[in-house]
Amino acid sequence: MLSKKIKMNQIFIKTILILIGFYQSIGYSQDSTSTWKWDVPEQTNEVLYIGTDTISKKAAPVIETDKWWEAFGYKELDSLIALALQNNEDLKIAQARVEQAIAQKRIAFSSLLPTLRLEPSVARQEFSANRPNPFGGQLDRVTINTFDIPLTVNYELDVFGKNIDNVKANRLAADATVESRKDILLQVITEVAQNYFLLLQVDAEKDLLKETEKTRLNNLEITTTRYEAGLVSQIDVLRAKTELSSVQVQIKRIHKLRTEIELILAPLVGVDASNFSIHKTEISYMPPDLIFLEKDSLTATRPDLKSAKLMFESSKSLVKNQWKQLLPSFYLNGAFGYLSGDSNNWIENDSRTWVAGVSASLPIFEGGKKRAEIKLRKSELKQAEAAYNQNVLVSYRQVENSISNIKWVHEQLLAQQEFVKAANNAAELTNERYRKGLINYIDVVDAERQALEAEQLSVQLFGQELKERVSLFKALGLLPDSVVE
Repeated sequence: MLSKKIKMNQIFIKTILILIGFYQSIGYSQDSTSTWKWDVPEQTNEVLYIGTDTISKKAAPVIETDKWWEAFGYKELDSLIALALQNNEDLKIAQARVEQAIAQKRIAFSSLLPTLRLEPSVARQEFSANRPNPFGGQLDRVTINTFDIPLTVNYELDVFGKNIDNVKANRLAADATVESRKDILLQVITEVAQNYFLLLQVDAEKDLLKETEKTRLNNLEITTTRYEAGLVSQIDVLRAKTELSSVQVQIKRIHKLRTEIELILAPLVGVDASNFSIHKTEISYMPPDLIFLEKDSLTATRPDLKSAKLMFESSKSLVKNQWKQLLPSFYLNGAFGYLSGDSNNWIENDSRTWVAGVSASLPIFEGGKKRAEIKLRKSELKQAEAAYNQNVLVSYRQVENSISNIKWVHEQLLAQQEFVKAANNAAELTNERYRKGLINYIDVVDAERQALEAEQLSVQLFGQELKERVSLFKALGLLPDSVVE
């Protein structure tokens, strides 16, 4: 008996431990879904060396209600986005779709109201003398005038609520279209911002290459002078020309890339590409920090997720509506007006006529049409649910990916600062030793090439961080209401 009690106590303790572990696992999973894997790195550094520029100005942090593109501090970017919001053709198409969805919602709502029609008519008809006569004998030809002014009323009694379901589905679909327009609005803004920051990066590289071209021209002049004096061989002159030509080729490539970016921006802001150009830009500010959002709020901020959720709810209402199509429909029908064979007494009490009635309609056989429509609506519901769940997972991945990219780029940019300093110092010392005749020109070439590559990489990393922060704002769905309106 004692052994049985011990076994029962052991089973009870094991059960308690399992339940505790289960609830702990539930609590862990809930916590893990409400936090992000990565944290956004803060701008802790005071100064950045980007190419030949030194940046120390910090932009204000971005919060959810801000126009986050204004926080970067570039007025020309603000102007381009304002122009895009006004002229972008994709936004005009999205607005037209919103108007169509609203009109469709109003059409669906009209089914809840009665239909009134005034249908006046005047007719003159002659009957044949040889028309059928059940009483036998020849009939005379008869001409009859008909003057009719009926006011007809038709109203479907929504006994089972199928019309209400249809109205709800169209209302949700219209709301989803509004959110889709917001998503396109966000895409346009982020595309303009990312291309502008790419232009910022390209202009900084161009300035860097222009400065390098001056240095290469100076090196070529020094090398030529030393060659004419018999201090170096012709190989040094050829190498100096090669390095100069390499930089000049990169400048042409940068110029072509800048033109391509302008051609991308032109249709985004709704301007003819042949008449569109952007003045030279300069890097002025460090990227703004973000006051980060909770993970659970993502479905409430991203317009594409809100649109997918609304379409899922709309599909639910359509499925309900389709099932109710198998039920009978009831209609109220009526008419009131005046009917006469002579226009002189058309509007008189004796010419008054009316009719009222109730009718019903029940589908019996339509070749399986109703059942097939139900299957169609149910499959659309499954598709909408899967699309919503997929969008949620993709949105989480996009945010995590953007945060990790920002973290990686920012850390690499900070590490690049020491590389730029060391490479520039090495290039200066190498040039000085070459002028004194202590080393060969090949050492100068290697040192200056490393310095140029280090400065170019710092510019590229800074531009990439700007673009990645824009990608993060897009992934979080940050779009102020003031812009939507």
